[in-house]
Amino acid sequence: MNSDPVIEVRGLSKRVTDAAGELTILDGIDMSVHAGSSVAIVGASGSGKSTLLGLLAGLDSASAGSVRLLGHELTGMAEDRRAALRNGAVGFVFQSFQLMPHLTALENVALPLELQGGLSTREAFTRARALLERVGLGQRTGHYPKLLSGGEQQRVALARAFVTHPQVLFADEPTGSLDASTGHAVIDLMFELNRANGATLVLVTHDIDLARRCDTVVTIEAGRRVPNALHVDGPEDADDRIEAAR
Repeated sequence: MNSDPVIEVRGLSKRVTDAAGELTILDGIDMSVHAGSSVAIVGASGSGKSTLLGLLAGLDSASAGSVRLLGHELTGMAEDRRAALRNGAVGFVFQSFQLMPHLTALENVALPLELQGGLSTREAFTRARALLERVGLGQRTGHYPKLLSGGEQQRVALARAFVTHPQVLFADEPTGSLDASTGHAVIDLMFELNRANGATLVLVTHDIDLARRCDTVVTIEAGRRVPNALHVDGPEDADDRIEAAR
């Protein structure tokens, strides 16, 4: 495992203002994520864990503090530059799949390659087809999302996330819309693809068993990181360190 952090966060805070005044969603978060590692962000609903994931990925801007992603400081960076940084280097998997409904499974997976550029349409489709076959959907390449089950749609989303060989994969409740057995199969596939690509995995989850499979657990409680919720060395340690997320 590379010792250099691919994500480094110092004093990260996020505040929003509404009719009731200012609300602090995250307050003073510090964390580092090293290349090739897997990190689970856990916490109760409303604790700020999905907001933290969005800030780490450069999908949102912090109110204070610093986020470095792949050696680039995101604080103050314009959205177009953040998007350019994410392009090809960062993959995403969401609870709601977020597939393009008017595109087939094959076209959905090929889309990031076409947006990234550098490959012909034929080459992009060849790579996309190979990845769909790897996730068990070689016979479903021409199907639109509405014709696929939830588990199949999430497997398409996984293929799309990995097709550019990203350095970092962010996953936000990747099994939240799936039943238990389908969710476990999807998670097994996600870890398998992640190992094969040597990517860094950062995921938000309420699933304690899923969090236990990661190298590190970051527990967020009322917008703050819970002290000592660090490395998961085994099942007993995992139970102790992520109890706050129950």
